[in-house]
Amino acid sequence: MSASFSLLLAMQGCGGGGGSSDDPTDTNNPVNDDNVSDNTSDDFTGNESEAVVNDSNAKDLAVGAASAVKQGVDENGIVLPAQTAAKAYNPTPIVVPMGTSDSSEDLCPHGGTGIVEFNDTTGQVTLGTFTDCSYGGGLYLYTFTGVVTITYADGSDGSAFTSVHDGDLTSVDNITRAIHRTFSCEANYQNCTFFSDFLGFDDRSYRVTDISVTEDGNSAYTAEGRVYDPSHGYIDVTTDIPVTFECPDGHPGTGRLSFTGANQTSGTIEFVSCTEYVVTTNSGTSNSYNW
Repeated sequence: MSASFSLLLAMQGCGGGGGSSDDPTDTNNPVNDDNVSDNTSDDFTGNESEAVVNDSNAKDLAVGAASAVKQGVDENGIVLPAQTAAKAYNPTPIVVPMGTSDSSEDLCPHGGTGIVEFNDTTGQVTLGTFTDCSYGGGLYLYTFTGVVTITYADGSDGSAFTSVHDGDLTSVDNITRAIHRTFSCEANYQNCTFFSDFLGFDDRSYRVTDISVTEDGNSAYTAEGRVYDPSHGYIDVTTDIPVTFECPDGHPGTGRLSFTGANQTSGTIEFVSCTEYVVTTNSGTSNSYNW
């Protein structure tokens, strides 16, 4: 078994991609009914510069902040194919593998299929195709259908790499989520980062990077990370008051988030109820909206 197959078995969760989303027309209506175009995909291709928070874009950025924290909560602790299998699998180096291999026994120990493709020269895994691949156990039993693609900086065992998971993941509670996660490391697993692309509460395509989430034991969450708005650019999000997501439609019901942008601009979004939230900017403007 090649060292690259060991990488596929051991690497952490991944996914990601690209898509299209036009600038929404903000109607300034207290009901969140902005017109949005081209949101047929949860893949992100948008503005990657730092946003300047202002009165005209604060609502968009605030909804993006809330959406990113919800995404972080939903993906918190999720294991993608190849992560849990590594704990019980010890590959033995052999000759450089070529072509394709049915690795279902190792990657999908509870059923389904996992087919990997190798680079015929280096033996590195370049593609994994999963169908109803079941792995993990207990509360962490998952089923994944989709693909993982891996690209490398060179042919060495410790090469820098980027892996992308793209597919549908079903957890033990029978909730299925679309996964688009990208995981990248420099050589020898150094300075690893990840990002996830998703559709926000407003059905626009966002990207969240390296988000961290903690839960206080009472279903209230503290999170921080960076979220990319497709039109306005990125903001950094932190938690002022832990956020709950117990509303029937998945919206946050309590808590407050802060977000910061370029030129010392910032804002907050406070969740008043399951239907109402308040957006405030550092210029002093404050507006109430309904989902």
